[in-house]
Amino acid sequence: MSMHSNTRYRRRLALAAVATLTAVSLAACGGGSGKKSRSGGSDGAAAGSSESTEAPKNLKLGQAGPVQEITKYNKTGKFSLTPTKVTLGKPADLDELNDKKKYKDLKVAWIYVKAQHVGGAAVKEPMVMSDVSGETSKGQPATKFLLIGDLSSRPADCHGNDAAKSLEGDDIWKKGETRTVCEPYLIPSDATLKAVTYSQGYYKAPVKWAVR
Repeated sequence: MSMHSNTRYRRRLALAAVATLTAVSLAACGGGSGKKSRSGGSDGAAAGSSESTEAPKNLKLGQAGPVQEITKYNKTGKFSLTPTKVTLGKPADLDELNDKKKYKDLKVAWIYVKAQHVGGAAVKEPMVMSDVSGETSKGQPATKFLLIGDLSSRPADCHGNDAAKSLEGDDIWKKGETRTVCEPYLIPSDATLKAVTYSQGYYKAPVKWAVR
């Protein structure tokens, strides 16, 4: 890479990172997100999801889960979600964020999910990863990791929700379309991810896919 020092300096300034949950939450047991249904208003700010079938048992990566409804901009589509793989990073990958205290004893798990639009309306910018999380080998939930900027350790085939859309040429998912979305999650540095989870709200257990 040319102009190493200037580029790295500017990049590190842009790499302010925040987790949707604090690192303290990694010490809490449990999994899945909280409230399940969120409706997109006229400003299209929030995505909504709701379960449509019972969660099957003993799923593994690569097996499709129950079809889920995802709403955005007042349009609801039905999506088949299939976690396909997990790639674990190293604790040193977080050093470039220049906050060793905040990210002490943590590392990144990159979760890949194949989403197929199988019915309902075409949906613009559906947030297919909103209710995806993971369960660590220590029984703790993974923490969704939001980055302003990016990590240089992001796998080359790991495309976020926006990148996956741009690769397809538009941001509207129509029936029959399939895209793979990948997002980062924080887990303890001495743990692995034993399951990918999809929250079905307060009243149903999350869908789980075992990571082998």
